[in-house]
Amino acid sequence: MTAILGGLKDVIFGRLTLLAILNFILAVTLTVLAAGALIKYVVPLIPDGGGWLANVSTAGEFVASVAVVVLAIALSPAISMLVGGLLFDVAAERVEKKIGVPAGRAVPLHQGLLNGARIALPALILNLLVIPLYFIPVVNAIVFYGLNGFLMGREYSTVTAARHMSFRDAVQLRKRNGLKVFLVGLACSFIPFFAPLVGASAMTRLVQSLRT
Repeated sequence: MTAILGGLKDVIFGRLTLLAILNFILAVTLTVLAAGALIKYVVPLIPDGGGWLANVSTAGEFVASVAVVVLAIALSPAISMLVGGLLFDVAAERVEKKIGVPAGRAVPLHQGLLNGARIALPALILNLLVIPLYFIPVVNAIVFYGLNGFLMGREYSTVTAARHMSFRDAVQLRKRNGLKVFLVGLACSFIPFFAPLVGASAMTRLVQSLRT
């Protein structure tokens, strides 16, 4: 809880506010464009048949609008993670300086992009696979927050810890503290467009507390 509150404070009132705003603008823009492109170019290519996709193609503008919203929701975590990958280590370094711990290994820009892609790809694939569940009330919230909370906690903790230790040790640290890592990821899943920056701050605090 302390790590999560610290992450929120850094984003709302602290050193990460401008980075969070930048992440928000880029992620929202890309999410809307991606959802619109899927509806415009991909859905019409799907053959008519049973199930929800057939309903999307035949039920008119209202259902199409709903589909855009659902697709945007499904895409938002992955796109936010991809954009956030470029900013994650910058944010983590600022938080390390703030809380007085040695700076972790510097991550080159291309590595930050690769980290973002590695985090985003599983989120993209899994969220697209479970899209039918997003049309079911209650189930949609459980699946969305549970799935993305797990993914965010898993990857953010590993990337953060790997700044200070080997990748293998970072994975072991995550596995030993699975519940704490998941809770931070779950909190991040409720604010997907700001998640990478909150995650960078919260995970930096959590990892340092687990190492001491």
